[in-house]
Amino acid sequence: MPTSSGVASTISLDGRRERGARNKEAVVSALLELYSQGEVQPPAARIAELAGVSERSVFRYFDDMEDLASCAITVQWERVRDLYETLDSSGDLTQRINSIVDHRLKLYDKVGNVMRVAVVAAYKSQVVASAVKERRLIMGRRALQQFENELKAARDVENKERILDYTLSLENIIYLKEALGLSHNKVRETLTVAIKSLFDS
Repeated sequence: MPTSSGVASTISLDGRRERGARNKEAVVSALLELYSQGEVQPPAARIAELAGVSERSVFRYFDDMEDLASCAITVQWERVRDLYETLDSSGDLTQRINSIVDHRLKLYDKVGNVMRVAVVAAYKSQVVASAVKERRLIMGRRALQQFENELKAARDVENKERILDYTLSLENIIYLKEALGLSHNKVRETLTVAIKSLFDS
């Protein structure tokens, strides 16, 4: 039978573990929040301040900034996984175009800021670069699946696949929204016309 001191030690240990888990989660959430605000490589001190922990604590929970970035990317992926994987592929060409355009605009609303930062950060972080590449591949495959029948019947298939992939990429939507200053409705119209013209030709 455990002694009272042993029970107290166990409770204390469990409390520290719970507190550590909460603090680790706070650090990851802080990094994602800073990414969403456009900070490409926020310093540990900035992350710690936002998380409400000491800078020293950041490196108690993570080996280095790469380890933290990797964990943050994993958490972000779990948060938005359904958005990447859920897409209505039923209906005629017009319905499928509308479905995937709406899908990509929802993705932009959810992860556009983080994606913008990740694209820049990928040049300095192999972890981030791998994650960005994986997301691009998933989106590219989904686009090809959405228009599989049209692509099978098309000439110059490889060029059409590349054009389709880029047209529906988050990078293109970011460009249309932020460089050209287009509204959501104008971006939707532009993407829709681009895809329709691709299969009309």
